[in-house]
Amino acid sequence: MPELPEVEIAARNLRRWAKGRRVGEVEIDPRARRIFRPATPEAFAAGLAGHRVARVDRHGKQLLLTLDGPGGRLGLLSHLGMTGKWLRRGPGEEEPSHSRVRLRLDSGAVLHYRDPRLFGRLRLVPGARFDEVPELEALGPDPLRDGVDAAALAGELARSRRPIKVALLDQSLLAGVGNIYASEALFRARVDPRRPARDLSPAEVRRLAKALVEAMEESLARQEGPEIRYVEEPGAENPFLVYGKAGEPCPRCRRAAVVRAVQAQRSTFYCPRCQR
Repeated sequence: MPELPEVEIAARNLRRWAKGRRVGEVEIDPRARRIFRPATPEAFAAGLAGHRVARVDRHGKQLLLTLDGPGGRLGLLSHLGMTGKWLRRGPGEEEPSHSRVRLRLDSGAVLHYRDPRLFGRLRLVPGARFDEVPELEALGPDPLRDGVDAAALAGELARSRRPIKVALLDQSLLAGVGNIYASEALFRARVDPRRPARDLSPAEVRRLAKALVEAMEESLARQEGPEIRYVEEPGAENPFLVYGKAGEPCPRCRRAAVVRAVQAQRSTFYCPRCQR
């Protein structure tokens, strides 16, 4: 499942592949109508064709493309959902499976939006006025772009009765933190994910803020490349410390096994001995 580092890789790839390029024909898989909600595939294709990609930005898990065209600026908001990814194929190269949208560029290359489970979303934003999109307006700071202000984070957590792992999944607190990096950061910070958020000390919040950024930056360094690989994909390696490793020895103390728990319908992984 894509979280902030994976979406950052997608943004870098799209910037490299598409910036300055004009979108020609837009082809859509007729089975993929739901990813354009509430608009229609036909309106999406007609609106996007003929525009040139001016810039590619990201906020949390949201990809924000700004395009220029005869009628002015246009925005493209892309959320990858659970299995979405953008791929580039050159002329004559085989198409990826589950290609839901194909953007034919003036370079001859094709950008494919691949999404087996169809939980992603593609939306045109008139005038590229992303600041007027409610779900973007509600997002908190971006840990990679803005950093994590430990004092501000401590102030927010002090008002929350939720378990700290659940609190970290709130996108209004920190944009882009998901199940994987919440578990990984809490392990690095030696904080039990079940503890009430308001019970963390200032020192623990500082450790957690540092751990969040470190976990994401390390993941970025591992994933740099032409295609994102998700840990849930068949055959993919699991490079994480505790995520998805229930029953394995704790990589730090080696004296306890990693435990899986369910919090807010999500899997949490932690060491019951190291994390207090």
